[in-house]
Amino acid sequence: MNVAVIIPFRDRGKDPLRPANLRRVLMGMEGLYRIHVVDDGRSGYESFNRSAAYNRGADMVDADVLVYCESDLLVDPVQIREAVAQASSTPGLVVPFSRFMAITPEDSVHVRDLELEPEEAVSHQVRGDRQSIGAVNVVSRESLSLVGQYDESFEGAWYDDDAMCRAFEVCCGPTRFIDGPGYHLYHLPGASGDHLTDADRAATERNKARYQLYRQATTPERIRELTAGGV
Repeated sequence: MNVAVIIPFRDRGKDPLRPANLRRVLMGMEGLYRIHVVDDGRSGYESFNRSAAYNRGADMVDADVLVYCESDLLVDPVQIREAVAQASSTPGLVVPFSRFMAITPEDSVHVRDLELEPEEAVSHQVRGDRQSIGAVNVVSRESLSLVGQYDESFEGAWYDDDAMCRAFEVCCGPTRFIDGPGYHLYHLPGASGDHLTDADRAATERNKARYQLYRQATTPERIRELTAGGV
């Protein structure tokens, strides 16, 4: 079975913590599977389109299972391997953690510098158990085909994860979780702050509105219309 890790990333030059986080995530993934860092085909200060990076990555690899992993989350390789096994056995989205743990800014520095292991760092849980569905998505090629693709109408921050979770659930069945933590390394937030442009904020509002279309969708055919960019 061929497995590929796709990490979406483009450095907009606004937050040096983001490339630093990427380096640490790459260290944590070393030796696990083939790793591909893929950008979204844009440049400069344009809003990052994670879905475009995911789709570009899927097109460039010949893999039976795709591990879509954001550039700021650390997950135990044992959990990722279990997620791959589950994703390959039955269609659907598998999240390789059940608890999203946000590491403090101070201890994120120590984890990046290899002075602390993620589980040794001070962190707090975001949302409840099995409530965070972004950051790492593990899906089979069959599952991706059933939803069509990741919806590139989403850009910037927020709501794309929720929309695609809905897409996989309508087309494939319930989301599955692997018990265990996923540790998030701190960076400037994607939803607020002076570093965000007006375009970033507008993109989040558009994402919020588009997510409502996914909430209303009840058939695989409608989901595939949406992931293809339909309204």
